[in-house]
Amino acid sequence: MMFFLFVIIPSLTLNSVLASPVLLWSNANLPQSSVSLSTVPSIDIISNYICQLSNEQIQVRLFAVNDLTNEDIQRGLQSQHSVLVNARKASNGYRYFPNVADDAYKTFSLLPQSNNMKCAHIHFQQVQSTTYGTLHDALNAIQASVDTVGADSKETVVLALTGTPVVARQRSARLRRDIAVDEVDVLTSDDETCMFYANKLCWGDAYACDNSDGNFTLDIDASSCTKSENGTSAVLELHWNNGTSDTVVMTLIANITGRYWYLEKAIINDTEYRYFAYGMHSKMDTPPAYSYVCKTATFIKYDPNTKYGTYDFTDRFYLANLQFQPFHGNGTFFGPPNYCTSFFTSGIWMGITSSLLCLGILLFGVYRMMSIKSNDQFDDPKGKPLIIKAQE
Repeated sequence: MMFFLFVIIPSLTLNSVLASPVLLWSNANLPQSSVSLSTVPSIDIISNYICQLSNEQIQVRLFAVNDLTNEDIQRGLQSQHSVLVNARKASNGYRYFPNVADDAYKTFSLLPQSNNMKCAHIHFQQVQSTTYGTLHDALNAIQASVDTVGADSKETVVLALTGTPVVARQRSARLRRDIAVDEVDVLTSDDETCMFYANKLCWGDAYACDNSDGNFTLDIDASSCTKSENGTSAVLELHWNNGTSDTVVMTLIANITGRYWYLEKAIINDTEYRYFAYGMHSKMDTPPAYSYVCKTATFIKYDPNTKYGTYDFTDRFYLANLQFQPFHGNGTFFGPPNYCTSFFTSGIWMGITSSLLCLGILLFGVYRMMSIKSNDQFDDPKGKPLIIKAQE
């Protein structure tokens, strides 16, 4: 029987921080993968999984995706794409690795020249390299390849889906975002202190932003940003259209108090929406001279008329490649970005919790040791002490 192996690796971008997930598929029996909390070297994925195949000839076909991130993978899971759903269930030969070193693209591209001793029995041949604009297109190409190649091929094939390589640079989510945007595509107020940019608006499913059909783009000429007299509030009236007669009018209200500016709410057709980040309501709290940046900003319908307010998660919209600075802009470029990643990530919380648990165990042990007392129940302070003579 011929074996076919498929690999999905997100790219090295400013949004990825030193690690990326990796997805493997094969109709051979790949070793089971355990979820590692630490970063796994990409060479270990090749040595411990791919090179465990007994085949002597393997074709390598690279599929690159521009700006692929972990966020894209999660949105792909929400869209129920068959490739990612099977990977999540670890079914149909899939193996998933959430934390792999971000040199994965380079490692896989150098497979034909690899001198890895564990792969000495395999001859790798790279025969294809294709770049896709979206993860959706790449996943469809993978599924089509799986269906086309089938199980009766005479050659073993490895498909690697990875992000396009980037020039080495400092990776920090809070550095200035480098995007190719024309100045005419950025909305600015008359005094040039309020600036707004978003690539598109899409409804229902964030994964739909990867498709051009049905998405809305911002009409700069019809949109505006106005400030209150005291300069503490900004109201943006944004007009979106999809190239037809359909138009969406959105109102964003932002305020500045003390050390931060924040987004109060978004309104479409008299319906209030609130911004969500990492599963909870966020006000985009950002220093006044900074801009707020998010690749996919999620807004959820909110009903303030109930006692505690309720959210309707079935009614939502997304703004792609959002960059927003309602105060202290200069009309030419945005201020330093405050990216929509949480400072306390799950890894930091796990580290803090584990450290506190170990510290608590240590302190309890020290306390119990200091509480140890000798047994003096039968000691008589007036009696003759017990003397044991040393043996000569």
